[in-house]
Order: sequence, then C-alpha cells, then structure tokens
Amino acid sequence: MKILYLLLLISCSCYAQNSNMTTIGYANQFDLLPKLNFEKSTQAKYDSIPATNMLTQPKLFGDASHFSIQTKKGMLNLKKYNEKVNSTEGFKGYQYAGYYPTLQMHALFSHHTAEHIGFSDLILVDDLSAKKYAIASVGDDAVQLPIPSPKQQYLVYFYNWMYQKNSSFIGVLKIGSRNQPQTLLVEKASYETKKWAVEGIKWVNDRAFIVKAFTAEKNGTVQVKRYDYYLAQLQP
Repeated sequence: MKILYLLLLISCSCYAQNSNMTTIGYANQFDLLPKLNFEKSTQAKYDSIPATNMLTQPKLFGDASHFSIQTKKGMLNLKKYNEKVNSTEGFKGYQYAGYYPTLQMHALFSHHTAEHIGFSDLILVDDLSAKKYAIASVGDDAVQLPIPSPKQQYLVYFYNWMYQKNSSFIGVLKIGSRNQPQTLLVEKASYETKKWAVEGIKWVNDRAFIVKAFTAEKNGTVQVKRYDYYLAQLQP
C-alpha cells in the first residue's frame, strides 16, 4: 500500500508543486547503511539535557484554500489542507508546522489519499532555495518532526507504528552543504524495534542522542507506561 502511495505522490507532482522536491528516508536506502547501536542510559541523564524549542511560528499569508511561505526565492504558494473537505482521492494539501531558525527551513505535513486511505509525509522547505525535502514515512502517517543536533550536523526523527504496540523506527539524516542541494539531506543510520516505542529524543552532542522509550501494558482497565532510556553514538 505504501508503494502505491509513493507512486501517487509522484503522479500528483504538478498539482502539489513537487517539481522541486527531493525525497529521502526510503527504507531500502537505510537498509544499505549501518544500524544504530544503543546502550542503556538513565532518566537522570535524559532529564539533565534542557528541552529546546525547535520551531517558531512566522506569520503566514493566504486565504481559505491556500497559504504562502516567504522564502529568499520569493513567495511559495501552497494548497491548504482541510480535513473537513471530502474531495476525490489524490493530493489533499499541506499543513504548516513551523520554522526551524537554526536550519533555515520550514516544516510542513503533506496529505494524500489513495484507495480511501489517508497518507502523510513530512516536508522540509529550504528558506534559501525554496527546495522541498520530503522525509518518507515508513507507515501511513508522517514521521515526527526531526530534531536537529546542536551544531546542525544531523537530524534525528522517529515513527511509532500505529497498529503494532511498542514498535518504532528511528532515522538519522546527515546535513550536507547547500552548494549541493540534491544531497543536502542524506540517510545516515536507522533502527527499528518491536520492543518499545519512542516518547522523546534529546541530543547529548552532535554525535550522540538519548531516546526516552516506553512500553505500554494494560493493568486491568488502565494502560501503564514503563520507561527506559537508551544512548546512541553515531559512527564517523
């Protein structure tokens, strides 16, 4: 089903303004790369890392059907997603998530429908070039908003499987040079497990991050979460 969706995404490129789009994060690309290695960490270590506000919310222009993003290349006009509108299958529109000042990128969610099933992907728009970078989802919904490393060398993101309890995927992208826009974001490493889901991720430094993981279990009629903490070190 996800393959059908990806084909649909390509076929809708003109309407969805995807001609200036690069997609990264495909599973087959991550399969060629090293897997992340985790070691146990602690809640104290995780809590000692300050939470950061990654996104700002700049003023958007537009109307009921479209909104515009101001980039250094000019205004980018995008179809606005409206979940209440029941239209034909295909591209449904964008939702604006916010702006990464450290990355100089806008974050959007792109929504599509195929065979009456909804799909979403996360899109990053380079403020300097107006080029779009889609982070392919491993499931139906979009991945969570990526988290930049302190010196903006990497992005880490995760996806918790909707229909598989205590299962998740973590992906890491390397941030390259804007002089080579086709490889500005490339796959670095990944990890997939059916033992726990992800509640949060914090970078320790530009080479390491800690995952706050949980397993959800039922205690009578109440669902209880048990937390564990895992440290990943990126290889050169």
